[in-house]
Amino acid sequence: MPALVNSGEVRVAGSGYLYKAPLGTPIPADSTTAWNAGFSSLGYSTEGFTMKQDLKTKEVTGWQSLELLRLITTALNRSFSFELQQSNKNTLALAWGGAAIVPNAVSIGTATIAITTGVVTTSVAHSLNVGDPVQLQGVTGAAPLVAGTTYYVLTAPTGTTLTLAATVGGALIAPTAAGTATGIVKVTGSYSLTIPDASVIANFIIGIDWFDGTATQRIIIQRAALTSLPTVKFSRMDSVSYAIEVQALAPTDGTKSVLVYGTDAAVGY
Repeated sequence: MPALVNSGEVRVAGSGYLYKAPLGTPIPADSTTAWNAGFSSLGYSTEGFTMKQDLKTKEVTGWQSLELLRLITTALNRSFSFELQQSNKNTLALAWGGAAIVPNAVSIGTATIAITTGVVTTSVAHSLNVGDPVQLQGVTGAAPLVAGTTYYVLTAPTGTTLTLAATVGGALIAPTAAGTATGIVKVTGSYSLTIPDASVIANFIIGIDWFDGTATQRIIIQRAALTSLPTVKFSRMDSVSYAIEVQALAPTDGTKSVLVYGTDAAVGY
C-alpha cells in the first residue's frame, strides 16, 4: 500500500528568477537549458510570483435530468503577478506600459567609417573628448559597429575624426568593411521615456524559474500582455517597487500560451 502522506513532496518556492524578452526570442525547451541572450533578468522581487487560473464554463441542462449534462468551456485565462524591486530599463519599461528607454543625446551630424583603421569622420566638428560615450544611428556596413550601441571615444586626432572602443580605454574597433552612419550622437548620461499610446498594449515573453532544493520548475509565457499598470509609491521610508500583472495570450503561431518544464523526483522525473 502506498504511503498516504509524504512531507518530502511538500514544495516551497524558496527562490527563483523572472525574465523578460521581446517576442520572437528563442525559448528553451526544458528547465535546464540556459536562457537565450535576448532574455533580461528582472532582478529582485518581493515574494516570488502568483499564478491565477480562471476557467469559465457554460452549463448544459436537459428537461429529463436535474443534473448537469455537460460543461462547455467558454474561456481560460491565466495571469501572473509579481512585484519588482529593482529600477532599471527593463522594470521601468514594464511599469510605464511597455515604454522605450531613450538616451538623451547631442547630435553631431552624419559620419563615414573607414575599414580596418576604424577612423570615424564626422560631417561637422564633434567637440568630443577621449572617453565620451557616443552612439551611431542608421549604420550601413562597418561591422561590427551597430546602431544604438554605446561606444566610447578612444582617440580624437582632429575636430572631425575619432576612433571608437567598446569600453573606456578599450581596444580599437576595426571594422571589416567601410561604412556610413546617418547620425552620430553624444550620450549625455540621462534618459527619456517614450510612453506608448494608451491604445497599444505591449506584448513580450515572460520566463520564470523557481527552485526548492533539487526540485525546479520553469514557466514560459510565450505571449504576455500587461493587464494593469502599477501604483507606485515614492517615499523616503520605503524602497520603490513595481507590482506587475500579465495575462497569457494565445501565440500567433498556434502553440500553447504557457509552457511548463521541471525536474522533480516526486513527480517522477
